[in-house]
Amino acid sequence: MPRKTGFIFCSTVTIILMIMILLPLVVVVLGSCINASLLGLSTDIWSGSRHEIFDFSAFGYILENYGDWAVFSLELALACVVLCLLIAVPAGYTLVRHPFPGSGLIEELAVLPLSIPGLTLSMGLLAAYGEIRGPLLVMAGHLLYTIPFMVKVVTSTLRSFDVGRLEAAARSLGASFWQRLFLVVLPSLRHAMMTGALLVFAVSWGEFNVSFLLNRGQPQTFPAVLYDTYTNQSIQISSAATTIFLAIVIPAVVAIQWLGGRESVDVEQGA
Repeated sequence: MPRKTGFIFCSTVTIILMIMILLPLVVVVLGSCINASLLGLSTDIWSGSRHEIFDFSAFGYILENYGDWAVFSLELALACVVLCLLIAVPAGYTLVRHPFPGSGLIEELAVLPLSIPGLTLSMGLLAAYGEIRGPLLVMAGHLLYTIPFMVKVVTSTLRSFDVGRLEAAARSLGASFWQRLFLVVLPSLRHAMMTGALLVFAVSWGEFNVSFLLNRGQPQTFPAVLYDTYTNQSIQISSAATTIFLAIVIPAVVAIQWLGGRESVDVEQGA
């Protein structure tokens, strides 16, 4: 009986927490497509249809006026993924497989930007590279926040099982460096790179402070659309922008969770 009571209690708490988390998202999504007056927002200034229950015109407004902002943000996030794979994966591999004096300090410094406020980081980048303010500097700011995630995912994976043993076995069979790289190391890091890529994409897509401060003119990144619509537009417009934002980031977050579970299963089976 106590065990059953504990299960019921834990399940109840979990359900309540899920409702508390999901309810605001549901309200936002509904607010993007349901007539504002039905939500008690009769003073909403959006001039879309006021006589129909469902009104999707706010999405058209966002895509028409902020579509290039969304494209810029997607391009930035995808570029961050590519650059993080090219920079952080070799760096993480070197730090674990070929440590050198000071490598531990370098690994700690690599994740230091995560503890620095975006305002401070932005001021530092502006002071050092203010003449290139714009997309390139925004990219630099995003990389400072995303590379640590990729480095940590790669180093943690390399330390979770003995890649060195697999490399030694491949070397004993006559495999060259490039053969070991493409047939042993990279396949061993497949889940880590996929998880890291999704993390990088989600972080870059949702980053606001650095992007807003380092960019010059338009287009801004898509989180700036949320800021602009919530401060200057109606609830329905801002809800539509938020719904589009969530439609991009939620699949990435779900994929991260799924890959994390798959990786745990693969490690257990490998053991």
